Amino acid sequence: MDADPVAADETPNSAGAGGEARAGAEEGVGEAAGVGPGEGPGDAAGVGPGDGWVRRVLRLFAPGEGPSLREVTRDVGIYPLATLTILNVVDEIDQAALAVFAPNIRDYFGINDKMIGLIIGIQVSLLVIAAVPIGYLATKVNRARLLRWSAVVWSFFSTMTAFALWLPMFMVARFGAGTGKAAVDPVGKSLLADYYPPTTWNRVFAIHNAANPTGNIIGPLLAGAVAWATSFSPNAWRWAFPILTIPTIFAIFMARKLDEPSMQMAKGYMAATMTVTGAPPELTFRVAAGRIMRIPTFRRQLVGIGVLGFALIGIAAFASILYRDIFGVGEGGRSLIFGFIATASLLGNLLGGTLGERVFQRSPKKAVYLVGTGIAANTVILAAGVFLPKLFMVIGVQWLAILAITLVVAPMNAVMSAICPSRLRSLMLSLVTLSIALFGGVFGGVFVGAISDATGDVRWGLASLAPFGVIGGLLMARGGKTVEADIENVGKCDPFGEPI
Repeated sequence: MDADPVAADETPNSAGAGGEARAGAEEGVGEAAGVGPGEGPGDAAGVGPGDGWVRRVLRLFAPGEGPSLREVTRDVGIYPLATLTILNVVDEIDQAALAVFAPNIRDYFGINDKMIGLIIGIQVSLLVIAAVPIGYLATKVNRARLLRWSAVVWSFFSTMTAFALWLPMFMVARFGAGTGKAAVDPVGKSLLADYYPPTTWNRVFAIHNAANPTGNIIGPLLAGAVAWATSFSPNAWRWAFPILTIPTIFAIFMARKLDEPSMQMAKGYMAATMTVTGAPPELTFRVAAGRIMRIPTFRRQLVGIGVLGFALIGIAAFASILYRDIFGVGEGGRSLIFGFIATASLLGNLLGGTLGERVFQRSPKKAVYLVGTGIAANTVILAAGVFLPKLFMVIGVQWLAILAITLVVAPMNAVMSAICPSRLRSLMLSLVTLSIALFGGVFGGVFVGAISDATGDVRWGLASLAPFGVIGGLLMARGGKTVEADIENVGKCDPFGEPI
């Protein structure tokens, strides 16, 4: 360690995880609260091995073992989860507006599809640059205060987007908006992992992740309403960005009482908590990042996470161009389509919470395989659907592709939280954000845009992602070989990754 040890006292899990669950974790990472390797989680409910496949599938989506989410929120409180989820919702509204008005912005500045991809990359490039330092800063400072200031920054630059008269001004505004958003996901999820017990992480993260599609439902509808109110003016996007910043202001006000949790989930999945007393050690960035990069599961998953990034960031703008250029859909129609497709993301995130919890409790290795399968399935389904002749067919296939990818987001976040010491989680999750933004937002966007321009057809650009998705999914699945050992190692370290 680079400084004095941190005092830590093991205490019962005040959030209600229960002694039985903690004892179960010491006997086997994949077994929780009496669910053995040979038992199906729904066996207690009378669902036997001879039941039909429909009941077996439905059983996967039933809540897992451990305390119910209602019990947890009663003990810990709903305020942290609600506040961080709302901040995540308003973060997405700005991105949704950019997706809806991407063709209008392209035409206003006289740019091509490749440049649109670059602009998307510019928006997240500052996120790439800022995410890791912010994640490291979050190991040192009050994370709740850091999150509030980040919301102030992105709301300011989102408003400034409306006043961009030249392309460089527009890019600077998007650059600033990307900077502000760098803290939302890694810092928010690290706070949630400390507020709530590990047995509920999948469900808690699922609710937090559901904010993304919720914003993607609300955002396009609001953007479409602005376009309608301006009689579908080519400059409707200039009104949209400042108007859609108003919800962020309310979210900042709501978050004013959010503070650091007193309990840190410092040990392994479903293990006892530790109360962290005293200031964080003088841990250098190099040492902290080195400890994270030495986690084998994390190293193996970075490429797969990058492929996931394009599905979460880059696809919306190119889908908007597809609807306009191939099927002639206007702003209002595109906003309705995006709102509909976002329901797949909402459903996938919510179902992914209970599905991930079930699979994780049975076997963390299978949870990692689930994530890899979802990533590969997303790009293959998407590539297969873009050349369909009817718009409703394309929309239906894209709905399924988004469902496949969002089913695995909550399990992925639970895996990441389980393999990392508690006070390093914000840094690890910021490295995840880095990979998502760098490969998904920058390289993926430019690559798809370049293919689109070279072929004269955006469909070829979207289809080109399939090989990368399959490779990324396979690399992600390789992490299943080491995940259980990595979870066990967390229980042997202090909150900063120092062996104890």
